[in-house]
Amino acid sequence: MSNHESWPDAPTPLADGEWQVTVWDITDNGVLAITLNRPERLNALSFRLLRELQALVDFAAARPDIRVVTLRGSGQQAFCSGDDLYGMEPTPGIDSSITVHHPFLMSIRELKKPVVALISGWALGHGWEIACACDIRLCADNMEVGDHRVQRAIGMNGGTTWFAPRIMGRGRAMELLITGRHMFAEEALQCGWANLVWPLEDFDTEAQTYIDNLASLPTLNLSAFKEMIDYSSEHSLRDSLAHEVEVSDRYRYSDDAQEGRRSWREKRSPIFRGY
Repeated sequence: MSNHESWPDAPTPLADGEWQVTVWDITDNGVLAITLNRPERLNALSFRLLRELQALVDFAAARPDIRVVTLRGSGQQAFCSGDDLYGMEPTPGIDSSITVHHPFLMSIRELKKPVVALISGWALGHGWEIACACDIRLCADNMEVGDHRVQRAIGMNGGTTWFAPRIMGRGRAMELLITGRHMFAEEALQCGWANLVWPLEDFDTEAQTYIDNLASLPTLNLSAFKEMIDYSSEHSLRDSLAHEVEVSDRYRYSDDAQEGRRSWREKRSPIFRGY
């Protein structure tokens, strides 16, 4: 039901009341599917696009019935080709990396449910950074990703130096960033940047099956695992062990936790509702 304002408590568009550069859809199983919809610009970022994306992620954060968020680009040629150097159109004194782009990246990382990037074609520059910020990257085999800003003496300002080493290790991240070269499907899968890669003709079907399975899992537990992994990357083993107990205790008596135990006793598959 793409952009159906008839959906109960639908996402609220920006002040002008329109979704200009995004398309969204909410499935019956609780997936908020967001599409960057600037195909004429290879889904390049504008401040308008970033603000619309932020509004949708904020909506997902406020709705317990949203269990997974997906991001993809319109068409098969590009997930996001980076900044639109001819069309960012910032509002003076309001729009900047610090005020718009950085909060969006943080909102993806802090969202208490999985965020999945569905990547076909290019994910470059700031588009690569958005994909890096997502929890899972599902890719078509026509993917081409990376950050070539060094080749134009453009500085980093969107998290690449934080994301890339944590995903693929310091050595590989350093080599990619200081040369500005791109990765293709085989290498991206080998180094762990891409979680899964499918042939382009099978991509939509395979990715949908994966997303449907993710949406059927206990959402609060996925949130807990996401929190634990992020915490452990900044803390010692001793602190991480204590944190795991603390977070696990928080969800020990959730409806889904009780359903998990009940289904085990009854020797059946669990039916999780996300809370």
